[in-house]
Amino acid sequence: MKKVLVAGSTGYIGSHVVQEFKNRGYWVRALARDPEKAKKPGPHLEPVVADLADELFTADATKPENLAGVCDGIEIVFSSLGMTRPDFVHSSFDVDYKANLNIMREAMKAKVRKFVYISVFNAQKMMEIENIQAHEKFVDELRASGLEYAVVRPTGYFSDMAQFLNMARNGFMFSLGDGQTRSNPIHGADLAKVCVDAAEGDAKEIDAGGPEIFTYRQVAMMAADVVKKQPFNIELPTWLADGIAAVTGVINRDIHDIALFAATVSKNDTVAPQYGTHRLREFFEEMAAKGS
Repeated sequence: MKKVLVAGSTGYIGSHVVQEFKNRGYWVRALARDPEKAKKPGPHLEPVVADLADELFTADATKPENLAGVCDGIEIVFSSLGMTRPDFVHSSFDVDYKANLNIMREAMKAKVRKFVYISVFNAQKMMEIENIQAHEKFVDELRASGLEYAVVRPTGYFSDMAQFLNMARNGFMFSLGDGQTRSNPIHGADLAKVCVDAAEGDAKEIDAGGPEIFTYRQVAMMAADVVKKQPFNIELPTWLADGIAAVTGVINRDIHDIALFAATVSKNDTVAPQYGTHRLREFFEEMAAKGS
């Protein structure tokens, strides 16, 4: 039986990847910083990792001394480990670059065959953002490592789109620009299939989006329709979003990265090759039904 390590296993993508590897008959070691989080379903309908993984390895990947043996007996490493929100302790480089580098070094010691990593679609167009720099600096390390590798670059996740549902519920819908920028976000389960296909295939770079293409205004209208509310719409011009991003840089670098990323994607289409079958409206309806 093939053995795989999944880093970032309690996140939106990682939890679905654990499930997909199990669906295909792999033995899975899940790396998690918080074992309690692994025992609960995620806020965006993610599966319970502890119910799926064969082994839970608890460690903070930013501390290399905690990772000894994490890759022992492993053939494939998958990592979606990354900073999704500011924690005011670690920087993007601490997590997206250094923590993944710590895992990769363990993989090299253990003679792991392949490393699959999640980065960002259109990263080359957003290199002014520190978070993107951290992702791509690790990609450069991975390419130079001598390991077989694959880099998967998704457009965005259904979990990201949940913010529209929350805004609709709260009665205020914020949008950057005119809302006509297009994207095709992807469900975690659909992206997990792309990732496991990448682990089993030969492609080194895979761009991936979901099966449906929307403008952000269409997503906002869909969310409002699902929760049966007509929120007050507040449209922020892109120049103001850029200004807010600049101001946040004085307050906190990680908040600045999030604001700058939002301002950047609001001005550029992010449409990648289409994968999967999950529909965004169905996801919204499931989230609404569960009160998520």
